[in-house]
Amino acid sequence: MLLDFILPAHDRKLIPEGRLSGPMPWVIAIMLFLTLLVAASGLALADAARKGGQDLARQATIQIIETDPAQRAAQRAAVSRALRGFDGVESVTPVADSEVRGLLEPWLGNGVIDVDVPVPALVDVRFTSAPTRQMLNDVQRSLRNVASDLRVDAHSSWMAPFFELMNALVWLAIMILFLLSVATAAVIVLAVRSTLNTHRGTIEIMHMMGGTDLQAARLFQRRVGLDALLGGVAGFILAAAVIITLGDRFAAVEPGLLSGVTFPVYGWAILALIPLAVVGLAMLMARFTVITALKKIL
Repeated sequence: MLLDFILPAHDRKLIPEGRLSGPMPWVIAIMLFLTLLVAASGLALADAARKGGQDLARQATIQIIETDPAQRAAQRAAVSRALRGFDGVESVTPVADSEVRGLLEPWLGNGVIDVDVPVPALVDVRFTSAPTRQMLNDVQRSLRNVASDLRVDAHSSWMAPFFELMNALVWLAIMILFLLSVATAAVIVLAVRSTLNTHRGTIEIMHMMGGTDLQAARLFQRRVGLDALLGGVAGFILAAAVIITLGDRFAAVEPGLLSGVTFPVYGWAILALIPLAVVGLAMLMARFTVITALKKIL
C-alpha cells in the first residue's frame, strides 16, 4: 500500500490530490485533533490512577483520640516510636497539631476546636509495599498497648471511589476514541464517493483503455492518503500545543489531586502513532470504497 505514494507522475495527474484548499485535509485535521485530545486525556488519567493507586496503597494514617492534650502528644510520640520498629514500615511522620487544626477549621470553624471538639493526633505511615488488611489489623492490635483509643485508616480505602471514577473516565475515553474512529472512517467514505462521482468520466476512460479497478483504487488511495497526512500533521501540531499548555497549567496547581495528573512521556510515542494509523485507515477505506463502488457502476 505504501507503493501507492510513488505512482508515476502521469497517473497522479488523473485525479488532483493533496491540496489544502480542499475540505478533506481540514476535516481530518479536526477529527484527529479531537481524537488526540481524548487519547491524551485517557493516557494522563490512566497514568495518574496507576501512580496514585500504587502510592496511596502504601500509606496509612493512625488516628489517636485523646481529650487531654498532654496525653495525646505523649501517645503520638509513643506510637511513632513503636511504628518505626515494625517490619515493612518505610517512614513514620507525626502530624503537627497546627496542621490538623488547619484541616478541620474549614469544617468546624476557629474556636470550636480543642474546646468542644478534641483534635485527634495523627501519624502518617508509609510502608515499603502495599499492606494487607491483616497486616493493618495486626498493627492496630499491637498499638493498642501504647494508645488504647486509636484507629488505622488505609489511604486506599477512602480514595477508592476517586480512582474508580478515574478508571471509568479512562473507559469513557476509549469509547469516544472508537466513536471518533468510526466517524473518521465514515467521513473518508463519503469523501471518496463524492470524488469518485466527480471523476467518474475519467475512470470510465481508464477502463476503456484497459485500466483495472485496482489501478483506479490506487489513485484514490494516494489522494486520500496525502489528504490524511496533511490533516494529521496539522491536527497533531494543534493537539500537541494544547496538551503542553494544559500540562503547564496542571503543574502550577497547588499540591493536590489535580497536580498529580501529568502526561506520561511514553504517551507522546502513542500519540505520534495515531496520525499514521489514520493515514493507513484512510487508504484502506478508500481502496475498499472505490473497488466496491466500481463493481456496481461499471
